[in-house]
Amino acid sequence: MGIMTFFFIGLFQYWVSQGNKWCDFCKIFISNNPFSIRTHELGKRHKDNVTKRLSTMQKESDAKDKEQQQAARALQQIEAKAKKSYQKDLENSQRNVDGDSSAAPGDGCVWFSCFYISMIQYIL
Repeated sequence: MGIMTFFFIGLFQYWVSQGNKWCDFCKIFISNNPFSIRTHELGKRHKDNVTKRLSTMQKESDAKDKEQQQAARALQQIEAKAKKSYQKDLENSQRNVDGDSSAAPGDGCVWFSCFYISMIQYIL
């Protein structure tokens, strides 16, 4: 291999850009080399942005959990009222079957049972 061979090999090698790396926390591009990435990740601004993102995620998670708990409590209340209404309707229908006509026609909360069923269908 002579000097000419090394010259031609060097001629055909060309520079390729490494591109940039996007930091999701800081919303900026960083040079895509280990030194720049490490320097950025050890910087104060990046660490502050990571802390902010984590606290935001925690708050969102807590809010979602609280909302789910409220929905579960509301559903339990609806179920309890529907069960009570259903029992009342059963008692009224039993009185009507036994011949006791003293029960008023609109005495049972039939509308609440229908409302409960429609709410369950809406939730599911």
